[in-house]
Formats: sequence, C-alpha cells, structure tokens
Amino acid sequence: MALTVGACTYSWLWDRPLQDAVHRIADMGFTYFELMSAPPHCWPREWSAVERTAFRKLYESRGLRLTSVNPTYLDINMASPNPGIRDESIRQLRETVQLAHDLGAGVVVAPGGRKHVLIAPDQSYVWALVKGALESLLVDCERLGVTFGLENGYNVTHTAELMVRMCRELSHPKLKLVYDVANATMVESPLDGLEVVIKDLALLHLSDTDDKVWGHDRIGTGVIDFAAVTEKAKKLGYAGPTIMEIVDRRTPDESNRVSLERLRALGWTT
Repeated sequence: MALTVGACTYSWLWDRPLQDAVHRIADMGFTYFELMSAPPHCWPREWSAVERTAFRKLYESRGLRLTSVNPTYLDINMASPNPGIRDESIRQLRETVQLAHDLGAGVVVAPGGRKHVLIAPDQSYVWALVKGALESLLVDCERLGVTFGLENGYNVTHTAELMVRMCRELSHPKLKLVYDVANATMVESPLDGLEVVIKDLALLHLSDTDDKVWGHDRIGTGVIDFAAVTEKAKKLGYAGPTIMEIVDRRTPDESNRVSLERLRALGWTT
C-alpha cells in the first residue's frame, strides 16, 4: 500500500507571500497541502469572500488539494482558565472551521491546549474546559461538514491515550485525531502512539526532531526512525492524508525537497 504525503505553507510564513508558497509546493510535485492560517499569510477574520474564492481558484489551478487548515495555535488555548482568552480561542477556532469549509478543506487542526508550567490547575479542571470548548466547536463542524482534528501537542491532550480518551468521552463523528510524530517523540514512542490512535486518525504530521529540543526539522536530521514509522503506518493500514510539517525559515525549499526525497526512498508518493 502506497502512502501519500503533502506539504504545508508554514516555512514560508514570514518570508514569502502565501500565493508564492502555494506555487512552490505545487512546483515540488505535491498534490496535497495544509494551510497555516496565521498572519501574515492569512487572518480568517479579515479574509473576505472574494479573497477566499481567489485562493481556492489559485490552488485548484495548480492541481492542489487542501487537506487541512491549521491556525498554528501558539496563542490559542482552549484550556486557559482565563475566560476571556478561552472565549477568544474558541471564537478563532470557530472562524477557522468556517474558513476550512469555504476553502474546501476537510480538517481543522488544533491541540487541546496547555496548562501553566509553574502553577497549573488540576488535570480534571482543564480537561473540563477543553471538553466544553470542543462540544461548542463540534456544533459548527457538524453544520459545515468539517472534521475537528485534535492534535497531540502542549500538555492537556499531548499523549495518544489522552487524545483517544477525549474522543471516546465526546463520541462525536466530527471529532478525529491528528498525530504529529515530532510532538509525540517528546513524550512517548510515536510507533506505540500510532497504534493507540489509528482508529480515530484523520491526519498524520511528519517532521524530524531532537528528543531534547523540540523541533519540526528536515526529515533525516533528528532522532525519528522514519523507516519504522512508514512500516508501522502500512501495517496499521493507514490510508488517510499525511502532511510534512517542516518548519525551516532559513532554507524552506531545500528542506521540503530533501524531506520529500527521503520519504520517496521509503516508498511514499505525492
């Protein structure tokens, strides 16, 4: 079974216009891509219907398919005890769900959120906050036909078991999981994690990292065994989309090309 991989616009966020990033992804031979819906590339609240239509026409004219929209969530936190921050996070995610619908993407990607590293509330407290936020967002997801892809990241739903637990508790057809192997490497074996999440997996993220300093690096430069990840995905019968989430501002084109070459050598296609 062939595994298919796409790219994301992340690496070009600060140095190239979004339209240029789309052309570069298409020129590298990718078919699938993920949009990082963050300024300066994209601010959903200010993207007009005309701009949304133009962007969709652009990527479709290059033969691309938009798998997912990812707000990058650096400031978004569904687990914040501060109701103002939490409400704004939910609002922005709701706007991202609408954007995904308008652009033809099937998945919105976001983690559960993060606890304060020095004086955090109990896990049960932040868990209830995230669960309530997701319940609200899933109403929009169901109405618009968009899947909410809960990603492993930060420290509320950061392990495979916690992600699956949230899926089971909410038991909603529009709640699925996005498993990021670089994020996983910091807290658990990504191979073991894949086995746990596979039944709920909507999207897979690939990039490399050191096991001490978190990164989303060029494939083949960190500690992740991508041959093993490939074999595990095949063994589990994963047939969904996969996105290379490389974050390299210095050499984005080279890092994406080299990463693709290394995955192709393992049998991946575009």
